[in-house]
Amino acid sequence: MIRIAMVEDEEEYAKTIRRYCSRYSTEKHTDIDLVWHDNPVAFLEGYRGDYDVVFMDVVMPLMDGMTCARGLRERDGNVLLCFITSMAQYAIHGYEVGALDYVVKPIAYEEFALKMDRLGRLLERQGARTFLINSRSAVHRIDLRDLYYVEVYSHSLLFHTAQGDYEAYGKLSALAEDERFQRFLRVTPSHLVNSAYISAVSEDTLTVHGVEIPISRRRKKECLEKLAMAMGGVGR
Repeated sequence: MIRIAMVEDEEEYAKTIRRYCSRYSTEKHTDIDLVWHDNPVAFLEGYRGDYDVVFMDVVMPLMDGMTCARGLRERDGNVLLCFITSMAQYAIHGYEVGALDYVVKPIAYEEFALKMDRLGRLLERQGARTFLINSRSAVHRIDLRDLYYVEVYSHSLLFHTAQGDYEAYGKLSALAEDERFQRFLRVTPSHLVNSAYISAVSEDTLTVHGVEIPISRRRKKECLEKLAMAMGGVGR
């Protein structure tokens, strides 16, 4: 499933993109969920970080696309961004907000399909290392390479990351079974740690990003074996 937000004030062009997405979905056997937003202000106010790709019009009456893109980046630094414009000179400033590409109106389906192919390849690689944390205040998209460890905290999960700590509902067992967390070790029933950040191992504890975490006696042998395998593999 590719989740796309289209921020576009022109209804006819929005219909064209929706038609192209439907055709692409059929031809590539890929599910696409497209949500059209004709108001960039409302899009930002309601943004929850649950899109993979954002197609952003550059020229809109309520808020121009560059301003909206800057607001988007304050909320989500990883979502793929592609500008829509009838004047290519506006799109060259996309690097300022980390835009991946731009679409020039009017666009033929063949060109649109090529853009989608590229986005799909990037999403496939990105999906292997990103994770959405649904905290009580917002949704945070993090790179798992920036996650130090997760611990059970007062009936919730506390994610310790390079960007800060985030509390969210969830079960540690579900994370441990997620293939994206294959380089993480379940060292206690309440701790899941990123093996890339383990700097020391003692008799009963290990140090993760400067924090000592106990090793469950029952899990110690398994953890040490997995740690040895992880250290012999590819780095983060």
